[in-house]
Amino acid sequence: MRRETRLAHYGRPKAPGPANPPVVRASTILHDSLESYEDTLARRAVDETVLSYGRRGTTTAHALMEAITDLEGGEGTWLFPTGVAALAGSLQACLKSGDHLLVSETAFYATNVVCERFLEPNGVTVDRIPWDATDLSAWLKPETRAVFVESPGSDLMEVMDLPAICESAHAAGALVLADNTFGSGWLYRPLELGCDVSIIAGTKYLGGHADVMMGSACARGDAAGLLREAIPALGQTLAPDEAYATLRGIRTLNLRLERHAESASKVAGWLSKRDEVLQLFSPTRKGHPGQATWQRDGEGGNGLLTIALRGDVDLSRLLKALALFSVGSSWGGFESLAKPVKDFAHRTAATGLNGAQLLRLHVGLEHPDDLIADLAQAFDSLD
Repeated sequence: MRRETRLAHYGRPKAPGPANPPVVRASTILHDSLESYEDTLARRAVDETVLSYGRRGTTTAHALMEAITDLEGGEGTWLFPTGVAALAGSLQACLKSGDHLLVSETAFYATNVVCERFLEPNGVTVDRIPWDATDLSAWLKPETRAVFVESPGSDLMEVMDLPAICESAHAAGALVLADNTFGSGWLYRPLELGCDVSIIAGTKYLGGHADVMMGSACARGDAAGLLREAIPALGQTLAPDEAYATLRGIRTLNLRLERHAESASKVAGWLSKRDEVLQLFSPTRKGHPGQATWQRDGEGGNGLLTIALRGDVDLSRLLKALALFSVGSSWGGFESLAKPVKDFAHRTAATGLNGAQLLRLHVGLEHPDDLIADLAQAFDSLD
């Protein structure tokens, strides 16, 4: 069965029944015998979708867990209230005091906050690796237990060679965790490229409607065992209403991504002709860092686009002049967004931007001609 068809059928109850699974809210799950209760506890030790207690999810969350497991090609999925909770919980599950962690310079700023505020004070040492690293020998230590990558990277969207990184890390006995929010399981499947854990901020494209906060971690092999043991102990879970909303959003994931990518490509083509624009960052554009690797390992694009603007552009005035692009955090919803990019404190080398200003756009589902007209009037207002 093709992936598009599976998207449409995730979580569907047996017929006769509704097209979508019902929202099941529960804390206590009742049994009519001790034997039934003990059997449930035994089965949930190896299967996170066994209905046993509200903290471990109800059937609504289990339907979403099974959907993401299939989408990502893993052995099991665990759900979280936010994407940051998913990456923090996954790192906690795989590391302990005395361990060494490698983190790619492309990682989201919140990943670095987790490392600096929680992992390092509790005895985990952390080093950064450049986005174009393949052989990790220069950074690996005997105590290296995990490598955390984000590809395409946050903000500048560099594409890492995940198969090469995984080969090098696994040879040293280290797990590889990937932030796959950009790829969302549809454009990119890190587990198939060798990674052990794939983490998605489902707040973005999985939900797709700017109305849900959630995160997921899909794992395979030894990493699945570590997450299965640690995540319930950490008390991480997702409420059934958020699970329902995310599952509903997943059904149109492929169609939304196609529209986002098509519109972003058109907007990027227009921007490339503007004198104010020095450079465009998108893994689908020719000459982008790691673009050949994306062609090999990824599939298509989304609505994200970062542009380098001349230093003399009044960014505050530009953003205020925009009408269809709102200023706001996050991305992946139906709406178009614009936001300055400034945090490069953890880069291993200079970005080469030489004083340019960075503006990240999320091209939403509005008609691209209207978005271009909005950008045009905003740029013209600066004259």
